[in-house]
Amino acid sequence: MTRTTTRLAAVLLAACLALAGCGAGGGEDGRDRITFLNILPMESLGYAAEMIADTKGYFAAHGLDVTFEATQGSAPAIQTLLAGSAEISRIGDIETMVAAGERGAPLVAIGGVVHNGPLRLVSSQRAPVTDAAQLRGKLVGTPSEGGTSSITLDLVAGSAGIAPAELRRQVVGLSPGVFDLVNTGRVDAFIVSLDTAMLLQATRPEAVVYDPNDAISAGSQIYATSKATATDPQEQDKLRRYLAAIADATAFITADEANGFAETMQLIGSKYQVSALDRPEVARAALASYVDGYAAGQGPTGIAPQRWQATYDEVSSVGQVPAGLDPAQWLDAGLNGTEGTR
Repeated sequence: MTRTTTRLAAVLLAACLALAGCGAGGGEDGRDRITFLNILPMESLGYAAEMIADTKGYFAAHGLDVTFEATQGSAPAIQTLLAGSAEISRIGDIETMVAAGERGAPLVAIGGVVHNGPLRLVSSQRAPVTDAAQLRGKLVGTPSEGGTSSITLDLVAGSAGIAPAELRRQVVGLSPGVFDLVNTGRVDAFIVSLDTAMLLQATRPEAVVYDPNDAISAGSQIYATSKATATDPQEQDKLRRYLAAIADATAFITADEANGFAETMQLIGSKYQVSALDRPEVARAALASYVDGYAAGQGPTGIAPQRWQATYDEVSSVGQVPAGLDPAQWLDAGLNGTEGTR
């Protein structure tokens, strides 16, 4: 070998190493890269499974280098998935069905983690809402016009035979401070996340929290991807490993409940600034609710076909998607909970 050839070989080897191992996946330590789109800030206990899979090393153990990329809600997340710029997101089952069933988007659900809805309806002891039938004629605050919160409200009211027109709505945002509008009677109730509901229960004893899951099947968050990604063998393998890491994380969090979620909170706090951790009793209550949600599905990351059908029936009943479609077309049950091969 000549000196020139030797120098050229060294340059090529250095270039190969700079590209993370020439085919070793392109990620850190040769792991495969995958991008997860979070539609809300990661610093929420709703993403506890993701944060534990990261900090406990489950993603790494399954050969993945995961990038969390924030989007401004579900719509841009869906667009990014369909464009092939990311592999996976966690969005609402309602948005998934509207996108696939109403708009014909090539989007599929591949699994779940918190198998019940993360929204709660907060009212006051002044005029408590503890049952869907009590929504008739009420003025309810929502975080935005239309969207999942508004559709969820339609579904809950519809379960008690209340037409959408019999409800009044006002955009009020999501912060705990909105509760002052309820206390003063400017709105009768408002929709918030589970974390916020737990905080209000701990700090405002007059707050009354109603769980929409008592009335409807729809409203859970599911893992979604594009049909193109779901049918690509290499991408299928990464998606299987992602869901396997999430299953490991939920098993860890569930087991840690016996210890008051001490290690879960320590691991999350070691990397993420989650405001709920400033009040451990609120964090424990929220995590306990999420653990209940982990156990409400078909296996750790499965979606029960019966519940998927029931969700479609509810969403179509309020005209958000056409009736008479087959929602199984938007569900790929072959990717969840099974470890892939590298």
